[in-house]
Parts: sequence; C-alpha cells; structure tokens
Amino acid sequence: MEADAISGHKTSKNKPAFAKSGMERVTYLTQDQFDDIFQYQPASTTRLTCKKATKKLCKNFLSIQSFLNFLISFFPILKWFPEYNWKENVMGDLMAGITVGIVHVPQGIAYAILANVPPVQGLYTAFFGVLFYSFFGTSKHVSVGSFAVISLMTGVACTEIKARIDEEYYKLEAKYIGDAHNLNKQYDLHNFTVQMPKLDLENVEIVSTITFVVGLIQLLMGLLHVEFLAAYMSDQLVNGFCTGAAVHVVIVQFNKLFEIKVKKADGYGYIFKYIYDVFASIQKTNLVAAVLSLVGFVILYIGKDIINPLAEKRLPCPIPFELILVILSTAVSAFFNLHKTQNISIVENIPLGLPEFNLPRTDIIHLVLYDSLEIAAVVVALHISMCKVFNRKLGTRTDNNQELYALGFMGTLSSFFGTYPITTSLGRSMLNVECGVKTQMSAYFCGALLLVVILSVGPLLSALPMCILSVIIIYSVKNVFKKMPFELWHLWKVAKMDCVIWLVAFLSTAIFNVMTGLIFSIVFALLTTVFRIQWPRWQVLSRLNGTEEYRDCGRYARVTFIKSIRVFRFDAPLLFTNVDSFANAVEKALWTQRLKLRKPSSPAKRVVAKIFAKNGKQMQNKQLSEDVKHFIIDCSGFTFVDYTSVSSLIDVFHQLEKRDISVYFAGAKAPVRDKLEDCGFFKSVGRSNFYPTIHDAVNASVAAMKQQDPKCMVRSPSVFRSSIVVPMGGDPQANIAYVPESEASDSDEPIEIHYIEEEKDRDSNV
Repeated sequence: MEADAISGHKTSKNKPAFAKSGMERVTYLTQDQFDDIFQYQPASTTRLTCKKATKKLCKNFLSIQSFLNFLISFFPILKWFPEYNWKENVMGDLMAGITVGIVHVPQGIAYAILANVPPVQGLYTAFFGVLFYSFFGTSKHVSVGSFAVISLMTGVACTEIKARIDEEYYKLEAKYIGDAHNLNKQYDLHNFTVQMPKLDLENVEIVSTITFVVGLIQLLMGLLHVEFLAAYMSDQLVNGFCTGAAVHVVIVQFNKLFEIKVKKADGYGYIFKYIYDVFASIQKTNLVAAVLSLVGFVILYIGKDIINPLAEKRLPCPIPFELILVILSTAVSAFFNLHKTQNISIVENIPLGLPEFNLPRTDIIHLVLYDSLEIAAVVVALHISMCKVFNRKLGTRTDNNQELYALGFMGTLSSFFGTYPITTSLGRSMLNVECGVKTQMSAYFCGALLLVVILSVGPLLSALPMCILSVIIIYSVKNVFKKMPFELWHLWKVAKMDCVIWLVAFLSTAIFNVMTGLIFSIVFALLTTVFRIQWPRWQVLSRLNGTEEYRDCGRYARVTFIKSIRVFRFDAPLLFTNVDSFANAVEKALWTQRLKLRKPSSPAKRVVAKIFAKNGKQMQNKQLSEDVKHFIIDCSGFTFVDYTSVSSLIDVFHQLEKRDISVYFAGAKAPVRDKLEDCGFFKSVGRSNFYPTIHDAVNASVAAMKQQDPKCMVRSPSVFRSSIVVPMGGDPQANIAYVPESEASDSDEPIEIHYIEEEKDRDSNV
C-alpha cells in the first residue's frame, strides 16, 4: 500500500504503522484503516416502502386503545388537569387569569376596530381563543387572543376581499352585457341582478371565513409536521415586520384621535397619502376629541410608566390602567352626552350574550385563501417564537407540533362564532408571567371574567369614545418602537446581516403595505441564506503548536506552517450554487503569499529579522503556488454535497494532479462519503486519499515528502515545539525556523510569515 511505503513500516489493512514517542501512537491512518480499526457501521439503507408508510400512519387506528391514546394526545388538558396541584397553583393562576382578563377587555374592543368588525367581536375573539387554547395548548405562559398586527392584517385583507368580490361581480356583469350585444339581444340588468345577485357580505362573515381558513392551514401544517417552516421566519424578520406593521397600526389611528374624516387610501405607499390627508384636514379637528386623546395618553403614561414600576414590589401584579381609562372615559362621555353634543364617535351598541353559531362562507374561500396563507404564517411565527422565548427564560418545554394543532383547532372552532384570527400577545403574556401564572388553569379564570363581561357589562360600554380606543391601540405598540434602537444597535454589533434583514423587513412593511412587506421580507431573508452558501468563507489552516488542532492561521500566532503543504477549509455545504466559488477559493489558497498573524511573539519577529539579514533577500513576489506540493482539503465544513459538486471535486483533484500537487481529503463525514460513493467519486479518486483527520493527512504528506527526498529536513508535526514557524528553503526542500516556547512572549505587534529561499551553507541547527 502507498501508506506503507510512505511510513517505511510494514502494515496490513488492519494494522497500520505505529511510532513510539512515550506512548503507543499511530503516525497516520487513512480513512479506510480508521474505519476498519474502529469497526465503522454503515447507516441503514432500509427503504420506507408504501406498505410500511401506510402501516405507520394507520398504527393509531389498529386498536381501540391506540386510537384512544391518539385522541388523548390532542388534548393536553387530559394530562395536566388530573395532576393539578390546587393548593400550590390556584392562587397564582387566579391572579394571573383575572388580571389578563381585565386587559383583554379594552384591547379586544380596540383591536376589533383594526380588524374592521364590531367591537363586541373582539370580546368574542378573546373568550373563545382562551377557551379553546386551554384544551389543546401546551404552553403555560402565553396569552392568546387579539394582537394589533394580526388585527391590522385582517382588516386590510377584509377590505381587499370586498374589492375582489365587487370586481368579480362587475366582470360577470360586463360579460353578460357583452354576450347580449353579440347575440343582438336587449339586455336587462334587472334580470341579471335577479339571476346573479351581488354578494353583499358583512365584514364579520369575511373575517370569520378568513379565521376558518387560517385554522385549516394550521391544522394541515400540524398533520404534515411542518412546524420547521416557522424557522424560515427568523426572529429578526418577525421583529422587523412587526415594527413595520406597528407603523401602520399607529398612523391609521390618527384620524380617530382628532375625529377627522379622511378618504380611505390603498395600494403601495398608501400610508404617505393617508398622512398627507390627515394633515391637510387638521383644521377640521374636533377639539374635544383631541383633548380626550391627550388626557388618555397622559393617564396611560403616568400609570404604566411611572406608577406601575414604583408599585411593582408592593403589588402582586400591575394596575390595569387601560381598564381604568375605559371606565373613566365612558363615564365622562355618558355624563356629558359627548356623542350628541360634541359629535364624538362612540362604540354604540355592544349586544349582550354569546354570538349565534354560524358556518363560514365556503363560497368565498377561494377569495380569502391568499390572505389567509399570509396571516397563518405570521400567526405561527409569532406564536412559536413567543413559546421559545418563555421556554428559554423559564426553562419550560412546549410541543411545537401540538401548538400547530392548538392554533388550528382554536381558529376553526372559534370562527363559527364570528371571531377574527387569534394569536399570542407579547404584552399580555409578559403580564401573565409577572402575575405568577403556574398552569393553563389561568385561562379558565380569564375566560370566566370575559364571559361575565359578554353576558352583562357590554351595554355599559356603549358610550366609550372611539378616540380612547385609538389611544389604547397606539400605546399598546409603544414598546415596539421603544426597543427598536437598542435592538438595531445590538444586531449591528453582533450580526450585520441579521440587522439588514431587520431593516429590510421594517422598511418594506412600513413603506409598502403589510402583505407586500411580509412577502418581500421572507424572500430577502431566504436570498441572504442563498448568498451565504454561494459565497461562504474559506481559510488556510495551520497547526496550533504542541497540539494536533488546525485552525485559521490568520487568527492565531503560535502556529506551525509548512510551505509545501497547504491545508484548506471551505465553510459551507458543497452545492451546485457554490462550486465555482469553491474552485476559485482553492486557486486563491494556492497563491497565498503571506499570512498575517494577530498575536505573534517578539522573539519570533527577531528570529525572522536575523534570517532576513543573513540571507539578504526575500521572496515577496514569488509565485508560491509552485512551492505547494500537497493540498489538503478539510471536508469537515461539507455538511452536504450534491452531484454537481462531486463532479467539481473530481475536476479540482485532476487539475491539481496535472500541476504535480497531491490532493488529500480530511475529516469527511460519513453521509458525505456515502454521497461521494453514490455519485461515483471513488472511480476517479482513490480511497487512500481520504484521512480521518487533518493531522493524519499532514503526517502522510510529510512522509511522502521524505520518500521523494530523503534529505528533506521537514520534521513530523508531532515533534514541533515552536511559537512561530517560518518555512524556508529552495525547492523541493523546506526547512523550519522556530523560536522555542520558553523564549516566546505575548505581543500585540503584528508579524507576517515570510517565505525565504534557503541558503546552501545554512546552519543545520536553524
């Protein structure tokens, strides 16, 4: 074998060469020898047949017990409720449930306005969302219900869908008229209207259908186990998108704050026209509404930003100033009859009792599908990311796939009662935790309070001014803008590309519209991933002195670098998208002339200076690719290879061979080697070129150099003990100049490794 000849020891397939240096140690092993010694076990290649797949899917229905277990798995309540510790948990759950329920009331009413539905639908959304999630959800801390961004997306979708319905009707009408003309008949629009009545849908019908379809999509995601898709919406993307959507949430409330009537704007950049219209009509401001709004902001600021932080240690949970503001403003509005005397818009009718059971409009599902897909994606991303936040913070665990089922059942079932899409609210969830929530039982206390409000309190809120709801909406997203500069500054320092993703998501959402911004953000984030794979980083590696570890030689000073051997690492999966980058990187690695080290030792610098003075010449401009005789590719960065990249690897191997450069592959993972085998790589490249570690490949290269030239003075890396190494010498020999570790000292002065020609009468001790 080639390895035997290189090492100079007789070995068999299972007994590689050994060298004694204080302990029995392998000089180097090929990958095949390594696999034989440690009894490598190939991965199972058993195929999942159609029969086995069907059996796997149907195993839950093969017996009554398995079917019952399958059903129970959909209801986590059947697991945690029998084990509920009433003595330890009930007070925390009661306090959290009541407090969060109080906050639900004003937020539900306010966010319903964003969703273009009557205020009472917000109370229904909060109640049924909390109720159904308690049966199916696995998180103890999240608070589901209304959320400003989702409500805004729903309201925008509702407006667009009504426009689509009108457009379809007008197209049918035009077709009817055109057909009548072609047939030379007198057309009767009244007859057409009787035959094809125009869909005159209420907003609640459209919104509840959206909720139903969103729930179906989430159930489908759960059945297909595609919760991983939420990972494509990174935290930075979601945060940037939510901040951009919050801009729309705030701006569309301006006219309500001042009781100004402006024409509805739509299309890309509609927000700028909306702002212009508001300021153009500012002289029509209702001063009473403006004063009410200002007082509302002052009350919330003093209460939430001053009083609550001071009372935090003395009170078990924050004071619900939103509810206090609702009660005070409603009382003032009713007492002074502001609706009639000052033309202040109010909530008006809030009916008592639970809503009627109504099926969604299946005839418009095709019209709401596109918007429902977008809303479902954002709901899932928000909910899963919120669960992850609390899991990390509190050490809890949630089942992401079960959470998809919970969202799906929550959406489909609540849609029968006229709700809009439900998701998690960060503010209410944080409040839940601050109040000491222990289990999902808090949802029932929250639901009980909401039920009392729906059954008895509704009419008492009929005089609530709409401008106060706008104040609550704007103040609820205040923290989103408050943390924006700190989040951006942190991202810019630690991950500039993530900061760019955040900015793109924010700007595209704020400038265009919510739906367009979401799509643009996702596409951009995916493109950044493609770019990172297509143009990844690559490094030339050197051995850390006294170890068998090889690291980026630009980051460490105390390294060993052999001129004739080049170790190269490509930090990415090798795919068809980056094979050209890989080939270019290999060529650049061969032509590397000097490697700057960050923390070299000053003694090493002095030794380099002495060598320069002695030799009197440098090789600063020499084409050092001619000096490289052994090229080692560190395959540890290859998590995956495809057929195109395998062909590229073969091309690189043959091109370097033509230049008399031996190529070795080190650290290839088993799945990568299996893929190489499947693609016929080993028909062109011998298995003896593969080594389990870089160190094995370097030792094999040194042995090959000594075999070619017995006078070669390159020593085995296992005996190097130097703080800095300067390869030198004429081709084909390369020698090592080094500073003993005892003389090494830390220094911040930069030093470069220079490649110097060997002098014939060079001191053999250098």
